[in-house]
Amino acid sequence: MVLTFSISTDRPLLNARDSQSSRSQDPQPTDLYRPKLCRFKRHENLALRGSGLWRIQQGYVRSLTWSLEGDPVPLGFWGVGDIVGYAIAQAHPYEMQCLTSVTAEYLGSACRFSPAVALAHVRQSNELLRIVHCRQTEQRLLSFLCWLAYRFGERVAEGYQVQPKLTHQEIADSIGSTRVTVTRLLQELERGGKIRWNAREKIVYTRIFEQSCESLEPTV
Repeated sequence: MVLTFSISTDRPLLNARDSQSSRSQDPQPTDLYRPKLCRFKRHENLALRGSGLWRIQQGYVRSLTWSLEGDPVPLGFWGVGDIVGYAIAQAHPYEMQCLTSVTAEYLGSACRFSPAVALAHVRQSNELLRIVHCRQTEQRLLSFLCWLAYRFGERVAEGYQVQPKLTHQEIADSIGSTRVTVTRLLQELERGGKIRWNAREKIVYTRIFEQSCESLEPTV
């Protein structure tokens, strides 16, 4: 993790609630050096720092907890502009794991999130819960890929490029399956002409994407 620091001067110290321009400052008055932007590598975690919040500036993060059996349970997937933190999720245990290299701004514990931010977390949890309760594993997988493309994807000639590029294990965690099953089903979906899936391209074809989008709600 690489930190970028800003040095405070003799001007009055402001917390995130007092000034939008200072929202990246860690509101602890004894600190002379205040982290402004933090850079994380893939699979590193955003620090919890009590009730402090993070705003993602670049990259992708998944928030997650664990089942009683110790299996990871993703709570949400977040990209540029999204705000994450324990204060919103109120889940224990709780982690914010980087799916890519990430640049994030620490907003501090004095920052108060808006109802719209809380609503975005609730909506996404509802969407993921609906996906994971599809009875057929293949349908869960395809619905999840379409949801990722809808939420973060990029339009290409043949359809929609799925972002972020998750490992088969990360996909399996998200839909309550196993890595082996996900690998097999991805191959079957590709043979069935529903997706293109290789190291360079991860595309859901337009027809399949549009069918799934009919049931997707916009995420605030």
